[in-house]
Amino acid sequence: MMQEQALERRFDAATFREVLGHYPTGVVVVTGVHPDGDPVAMVVGTFSSVSMDPPLVAFMPGTHSGTYARLRECPSFVINVLAHDQADVCRTMAVPSDDKFERVGWSMSAAGAPVLDDAVALIHCRREQEVLAGDHSIVLCAVDDLEVVRPVTPLLFFQGGYGGFNPKGLSAVGDGDFIEALRLAETGRPHITRIAERYGCESAVLVAIDEDEMTTADSAYGGSAEASERLGARIPLLPPIGEVYVAFAPDEVQEHWLAKAAKDDEALHHYRGRLETIRRDGYAVVQVGTEREEQYARLHEALDEYASGPLTPSRDRAVREVIAQMSLFFQPIDICEDGTYDLGSIVVPVFNPDGGVSMALRMTQLPQGIDGTVVREWVGSLQQAATEMTSALGHNGHHEALKDYQSWFMM
Repeated sequence: MMQEQALERRFDAATFREVLGHYPTGVVVVTGVHPDGDPVAMVVGTFSSVSMDPPLVAFMPGTHSGTYARLRECPSFVINVLAHDQADVCRTMAVPSDDKFERVGWSMSAAGAPVLDDAVALIHCRREQEVLAGDHSIVLCAVDDLEVVRPVTPLLFFQGGYGGFNPKGLSAVGDGDFIEALRLAETGRPHITRIAERYGCESAVLVAIDEDEMTTADSAYGGSAEASERLGARIPLLPPIGEVYVAFAPDEVQEHWLAKAAKDDEALHHYRGRLETIRRDGYAVVQVGTEREEQYARLHEALDEYASGPLTPSRDRAVREVIAQMSLFFQPIDICEDGTYDLGSIVVPVFNPDGGVSMALRMTQLPQGIDGTVVREWVGSLQQAATEMTSALGHNGHHEALKDYQSWFMM
């Protein structure tokens, strides 16, 4: 029967490879130490989880592989899951060479198998069973231990090339998106420079990329303020971040943003009230306070990790959870002239000529313990700059750029 099926086959080996090449696979390096003392490594694109009870994994080497002939004699293995930025490591380990371990960073595990530096995860295992399957073998391995070492996205092999994993919503800002954001931010450059120098702070222009992210399109620094955020940094649009954008957006955009908050009536009521306050006042502030500096630092760490992406889905969820817990810094306040304030940031909207919000201006790295009179001056200066930018958008050709911008539907 198998022979009859083979005679009726309507495809050749090239077609088989071409079609299966449309399915991406993860990339691992299986390592071990041969009884003669030399380390052995084999790049594998056919690794898979098999069973949880008992814990089993498998990989499928070619039956004619000389590397596997040596690897199968090793007493134990380490499955090194490669990261998206380790394509060079993969290529080095894939080429037959006596010195390839000298060209990558590695250390010896407690079980006596090589562990590659900067891998995403490590699975320590032993060969338990081997099954012949055509021109490959299925090698079942019993798992002794495993760990995530570096929670970043893995390396993938797809259609003959290596790449990374960018799930929707986690993609880095593309060059085209960022160029358009820079075009919109041009009108703000003289204003943020003036504000930064006048108040000795950081001042920036923020532009939305889509309904889930915005980016720092331009920034300026004055006094002792230091460059703390790279241009093009990804900033999530999820409660409580991005309130100034969302407060003036259409209802469907507001609901999309609110849907990312905690699913309880109290939290949603809080955020709806916050958006209403921003629409009334025309600005948003972040309050810090010396007793909450450690928590505020956690917020910045979470935003920095988000900006460094792409993150793994699990790390993305963890970072978003930290951000969502920081709503205490975003409580509405009335600025009183005789009050004293510790502010982390002030953000105001920049309206486009049609009445929507096209950008936002932000002041950060502000001095603490400042009286309300000064804070009101800061807010007034930002709002004046935003007004002048709105006028410039309507008179120097940027209005058409706004209409062409891919996030226009949101604003």
